[in-house]
Amino acid sequence: MRSRSLLAAIALAAIALGCRTAAPPGIDADLSRYVPAGTLALGGVRLDEVRVSPLYRQLPAAARAMVEPLREASYLLVAWNGKEFLAIARGSFREAPPGAVLVARDVALAGTDERVRAAVAQHRTGGTGAADLWAQAAAIAANRQIWMVARGSATLPLEGNADNVNRLLHATRYTTVAAQLSDGIALEATGLCGSAEEARRFEETLRALFSLAAAGNERKPQVAALLSKIGVRRDDRTVRANLAAGAGEAEDLMKMF
Repeated sequence: MRSRSLLAAIALAAIALGCRTAAPPGIDADLSRYVPAGTLALGGVRLDEVRVSPLYRQLPAAARAMVEPLREASYLLVAWNGKEFLAIARGSFREAPPGAVLVARDVALAGTDERVRAAVAQHRTGGTGAADLWAQAAAIAANRQIWMVARGSATLPLEGNADNVNRLLHATRYTTVAAQLSDGIALEATGLCGSAEEARRFEETLRALFSLAAAGNERKPQVAALLSKIGVRRDDRTVRANLAAGAGEAEDLMKMF
């Protein structure tokens, strides 16, 4: 399973508390034990819920085809260590998905041999190798079909204008993104900064980027209107950005991605 397929799975719209920290509600606790040490970013997708969403049918055929190898999976975790992806899937597998190996009757891993071995070894310890990421995920994963959490030290494999995401990420200690799907889509992104002053600067940067993006799409009024709906607020060290989009707006949002 190629890294592009893993990114498509996460984008279906669309990324030190002790080694035995429990997985937050809404996350498969056993799958969390396959996440190895050194993970910088982690994403989860409730594939069974995403597939029945009206928005899933709006995805381009090419995007749906890229995640076809996961058709028997109900839940997917994707871990990024700065160099390589590791996919951890739960499902009713009749056989291993292409490019993956079955490590249990209902668990498939996809990644380099080294990453798969590290995941299996981590599972034997009985705890996750990314306790801090699980702690951050606890606030977002319970009621969202798609979520991602990343350390501020992570650099995601993005190119072009999308690399602005990494600039924002590096201004935080942790960044989370979550999506709730229904007839429309509700997005929330949160940046946890090191101090209140850093959060203030982060908020200003975020507002400026959204304003510039809206201005740059003035010939696309639907996109500009969608960008203008993004709400940004700050609470001490935390900055949150929210967007609620209806069915038609959600389609425009997916085209942006």
